[in-house]
Amino acid sequence: MELKKSWFEKYKSILSRMDKQKWTVCILLGVLLLVIALPLDTGNTAKEKKAEDTETVSDGSYEQQMEKRLKHLIEQMDGVGDVEVMIILEDEGESVVEKDVSRESSQGNKGEEKTTASSSETTTVFSGEEPYETKVITPEIRGICIVAQGAGDDEVRVKIYQAVQALFSIEAHKISIVEMGAQEGK
Repeated sequence: MELKKSWFEKYKSILSRMDKQKWTVCILLGVLLLVIALPLDTGNTAKEKKAEDTETVSDGSYEQQMEKRLKHLIEQMDGVGDVEVMIILEDEGESVVEKDVSRESSQGNKGEEKTTASSSETTTVFSGEEPYETKVITPEIRGICIVAQGAGDDEVRVKIYQAVQALFSIEAHKISIVEMGAQEGK
């Protein structure tokens, strides 16, 4: 019991002697220890996201994902009911890989003539077994067709046009918006 009391009294006396500056230093040291103890992002998430984006573009689900997102957005607009969206892509996109270019040049003299020879070699940079991609270019959109309830109203149709043009930066003639017809049985 005396051992606990002596530690408690020592601790209490140390705390009572601390001024504002010492408290600030203690708090800053505590924050520093917390920051050091937090797990760091090792970059795996960026690689995983890049792989995910590449898979999305390559397996055709890019257009499905864009259709789903656009459909959800248009359905939220005032005056619009059910919506169906179709997006047609011009191409499948493109991955730009890093290239390493090495150049060599040499000069020589043959009698009175000076000769210069140069060569270059281009090799693809790899990250593990895969080529290192510097960027992924998303596919270009050929056209968008939207069938929506409420699209018969000119004001609603203009709002949909403006939203699609702002999101996809495509010309108006590549966007078709039509009124959804009444379907039997629904």
